[in-house]
Amino acid sequence: EGAAKDAIKKKIATLEARLHNHETQKQIKQKLAGVALSTSKVNYLDPRITVSWCKKWNNFPLSKVFNKSLITKFKWAIDEVDEDWRF
Repeated sequence: EGAAKDAIKKKIATLEARLHNHETQKQIKQKLAGVALSTSKVNYLDPRITVSWCKKWNNFPLSKVFNKSLITKFKWAIDEVDEDWRF
């Protein structure tokens, strides 16, 4: 019976932690709802800077920074720069 109570308490603690995590994620999502995070990356930042940075840092995957359509759109920048590119 004591083991069952401990198991239940552990389960409750786990569920409370999950609930807290979900509430935090919900708050973050609500705060960022009006912000387009990729807008400045596409409209204001020269893609050659991003590509050069990715190449410089051990070929950091461009797919983590640009989605597939942006990789296609910025193919010219990918082909043009290396890790030592300067603007």
